Amino acid sequence: MHSARCARIHSDSLRCVSRRERMSYERFIAIRHLRSRRQGFVSTITVIAIVGVFLGVASLTSVLAVTGGFQEAFQERVLGVNSHMIVRQFGSDFRDYREAQQTIEEFEEVVATSPFVFHEMIGSHAGRTAGVLVKGIEPSTADKVSDIPDYIEGDVDVMDLEYDRFPEDGRQEVPRVLLGATLAERLDVKPGDTVQLTSPLEGMATGGFEAADGQPSTQQFKVTGTYRSGFHDYDDRMVLTDFRALQEFFDHGDTVTGVDVRVKDVFGVQALTEQLHEVLPPSDYQIMDWRQMNHNLFTSLGLQRLVLAILFLFIVLVASFNIVCTLIMIVLEKNKEIAILKSMGATNGEIMKTFMYQGSIIGLVGTVNGLIGGLVICLLIRSADFGLDPEVYMIDHLPVRIVAWEFGLVAGLAMLICILATIGPSWWASRLKPVDGLRYD
Repeated sequence: MHSARCARIHSDSLRCVSRRERMSYERFIAIRHLRSRRQGFVSTITVIAIVGVFLGVASLTSVLAVTGGFQEAFQERVLGVNSHMIVRQFGSDFRDYREAQQTIEEFEEVVATSPFVFHEMIGSHAGRTAGVLVKGIEPSTADKVSDIPDYIEGDVDVMDLEYDRFPEDGRQEVPRVLLGATLAERLDVKPGDTVQLTSPLEGMATGGFEAADGQPSTQQFKVTGTYRSGFHDYDDRMVLTDFRALQEFFDHGDTVTGVDVRVKDVFGVQALTEQLHEVLPPSDYQIMDWRQMNHNLFTSLGLQRLVLAILFLFIVLVASFNIVCTLIMIVLEKNKEIAILKSMGATNGEIMKTFMYQGSIIGLVGTVNGLIGGLVICLLIRSADFGLDPEVYMIDHLPVRIVAWEFGLVAGLAMLICILATIGPSWWASRLKPVDGLRYD
């Protein structure tokens, strides 16, 4: 009789306290349950659960930062050396490219245009040979469609490539070229040297689609300097010269391979392509943006990033099972305390909240420390030199991109997984009957 009266008194007391106070007691009990008098401040199983969440969050954030850095680095290199879009003409030599430039530049989204001629050739010097990609550019406008001038080494300007096909004095000058730094090392070429460029077929069309029978043609070009873009594929193969020198070399008159286009918004190229096709019919012109030109590269990078993110997310999922085990063990250990709370008037929802708080605390501690750990790992990776081989990885350092919303997304996913993991054990704890916990006491 006395016990029943005390229970009623405690029940009335619980009903009288404010909702905020009841929330406080639920959190208080949750924190007390995570303590262990026999094993120190935090029980071993709780430590394991926290470490699991920590490792998952730290790994996932660092992986996203590194893979995002790779993607951003490749994008910067590609857009730095190349233009954002190219326009080519089907079926014939591109002779009316000046008119096409004027048409394209009428669009507000377009920053600048520049013609180019593109050929695969063989470069040789001092008995060394290498397959090269020779791109003829217009020096006066090349800096408006690419960042090549920023990559040139030494006191050299892109205007040094300028070539006059019809000099006033009638003396034919030697055309000049810029070589990628890695290619110059392979050919043992220094500024001032001459390099021999050989075309496999003399009758190759300017567009590069067809080739007539002919003998290889060769010409000497003077090396005016080198450039280093940081992208191995370009530094190891690309040769730049005045497009008029290539026009004369192949004797195709005033024709080009295509027109480079630079735009204001690199992510709005698809909409611009649709607008350009209204004035440049797709039956006559091919318009390709930087994503299409590097589709395989960016697709593989995006897929790799997604797969790695999913794999490391499984670490957080495994850690959530540790949270489930932790709560189940606490429920088994605190069976009597749960029965006392319910006999004092605690509702099923309050008992459930108590154990959900416990799991959420574990997830929060692990997540916060994981974010800090991931940030530290990213900073260490950014400052370390891993000696990457550019021939294998196309870049010479490990890039890291730290984005706040990505860290926030990882934290949100980790907390969501941890909270979902608490629902089962918490619901089970709330369904326990007081008589079962007090039966043998």
